[in-house]
Amino acid sequence: MNLFRHIEADYRRIARDGIPDHWRIDAATLDDAVEAIRDHRQNQERSDALTRRLATIARTDQRAAVVVLYALAPLLGARLGRAVTTEYRTDALSELAIVILDSPLDGPRLAHRLVNRAHTRVYKAARRVVERGVVHVVEIAPVDPSRMGTSFGRSTPDIAEEVTDRLALARFNDAVLKAIDSGGLSRPAWTAFRDHRLRRAVDISGPTATGVQRKLASRAALRIQPLVDQYLHAA
Repeated sequence: MNLFRHIEADYRRIARDGIPDHWRIDAATLDDAVEAIRDHRQNQERSDALTRRLATIARTDQRAAVVVLYALAPLLGARLGRAVTTEYRTDALSELAIVILDSPLDGPRLAHRLVNRAHTRVYKAARRVVERGVVHVVEIAPVDPSRMGTSFGRSTPDIAEEVTDRLALARFNDAVLKAIDSGGLSRPAWTAFRDHRLRRAVDISGPTATGVQRKLASRAALRIQPLVDQYLHAA
């Protein structure tokens, strides 16, 4: 799958509808905005202003994220060169989407810094896999079939345990909302973690997560894990 082509197709569908009125950006069309963002060397101030405005809107409107991603994709592709694999390019574009949604937007040379950060992240991730590898130790302990027959359907639910579990989940949810309000956790990252980590654990019939969603869920897991340990594991 060529993720760069998918982003371009998504952008073309958005561009046909024109610029939404509530975006209020300094551009006649989305193509003008994309060209201005890419022209970060000759007209840095306008590029920074458009990138910052669209990246801010992207926190609540996915269409703006697609526009910024499409604008910065060629700059990222130039950094990667031609020698990298398709999988590496896909990972790099996923990292760029995460950086756009979850990075500070102050300071000059914003387009250049977002691309550099995404390139650095995907490079370090690839180095960790090459140098350290990934090991998942799994042990399966089979249950005696005679025990399964005698225990099936005979367990009695404990009301106290159910109440405790519901209280722990409520406190965990409140802690997550406070983290979002304080800026410690972005809402897109929490949504990806909730839909593609928590929800799929109890309902596997949902839609398959995209590469960007998996990356967001993985990044959010690092920030959410302390809350899980405090409010859920402690219960």
